[in-house]
Amino acid sequence: MSVIDLPLYRDKRVEIWCQDKIDADRPLFIMAHGAGNNMDTAFLTTISNHLQERNINIVRFNFPYMVAGKKIPDRSEILEDAWKLVIEWAISNLKFSGLYIGGKSMGGRIATMVANEFPHLNGLIFLGYPLHPPGRFDDIRDSYLFPLMLPMLFIQGTRDGHARMDLLQSTLNDLRDRATLHWVEGGDHSFKVLVRQGVSYPAVLENVSVKVADWIEATQLKHG
Repeated sequence: MSVIDLPLYRDKRVEIWCQDKIDADRPLFIMAHGAGNNMDTAFLTTISNHLQERNINIVRFNFPYMVAGKKIPDRSEILEDAWKLVIEWAISNLKFSGLYIGGKSMGGRIATMVANEFPHLNGLIFLGYPLHPPGRFDDIRDSYLFPLMLPMLFIQGTRDGHARMDLLQSTLNDLRDRATLHWVEGGDHSFKVLVRQGVSYPAVLENVSVKVADWIEATQLKHG
């Protein structure tokens, strides 16, 4: 494992985590973190480890505000430029069989804003898409999804306060066959389930990882 520090602007930097060996015959998934946590959370680390066991290359990265130790996310333009920098770095420095981008909440949403600038992407993966702020059901954040002519995987908790189930389903209906949805029964925005369900959090994240890996493999086969 290695961490690469890249300059974005004069006063802003991006940190990239890359596994030691990238296999050119396997797909690469670049994962971004959510607004409140960095790339080293147990959530992203656990899913990364499971996906590597399923022969998927992984790159994670920190947005500039996290590198600087701040809690408030950068402006959207800075977040977008950070995503572009990481994708360009991966394309220039790594060899892989297919490229997927996305990640947790905000990180996945920002990926939708830059995806059309990279014609060789194979798909987008959303681990808890933030369709709206909690309780603000009239503030739907889906406009960047519709221009994307790419396969998209949405994994969402049924108790997620950032995506009311019927509203997310309506958006995905409009995306038609581009979108695949997997519900985490009882899961919140980080897929934590109710104790009474009798399922451990590590087991939930392992199952999420299986869904992601299976979808990537199916997408790879479909699109050659």
